[in-house]
Amino acid sequence: MKILCTGNPSHNTIASAIHRLFPDAEFASRTTGYDLRFWNVGSEDHFRKCIKNYDVFINSSYICSGGQLALLEATHAEWAAADVYGHIINIGSSAEWEGINTEFGTYSIQKRGLRDRSLQLNGKKYIKTSHIIAGGLNDNLPGHENWLSLDDVATTILWILQNKVQIPLLQIQAQQYNLNNYFNKY
Repeated sequence: MKILCTGNPSHNTIASAIHRLFPDAEFASRTTGYDLRFWNVGSEDHFRKCIKNYDVFINSSYICSGGQLALLEATHAEWAAADVYGHIINIGSSAEWEGINTEFGTYSIQKRGLRDRSLQLNGKKYIKTSHIIAGGLNDNLPGHENWLSLDDVATTILWILQNKVQIPLLQIQAQQYNLNNYFNKY
């Protein structure tokens, strides 16, 4: 399994948790020579050329203007053309469930588009896709202390990759209450 994950593992992001769990994973960010916004000439070609060297792509970094969707599309197209049997894991957001009057604006629309396209592409040309709806990430910002642990996201990704069944859609979130007393009864 050769993993490429978006994001900089030296920042407190999903990429940092992926790095802890998968020390051999590689990362796509501006610090590693990738401009995932595809704004600069050659940046999309660079990504398309490199993605063929991996069989797991963790699409975890929100990139403005629908960038995650562009990365999903590019990865699927390149893998299909090169007969790569791979797994694309997209990280969504609980903002996907927001309605038309959301404070998140186009962010929630882009995340829904990523989810829907991931579901459409799942299983095409032997490429699996999984979309994880993550409900609030604990990125060490004030007020986020009780939100979803980045390490929990990484272990969920490991579970998906190790599972024999296909998992096209999954939502995870932090516990809203302490379940220890419940589990200790059994």
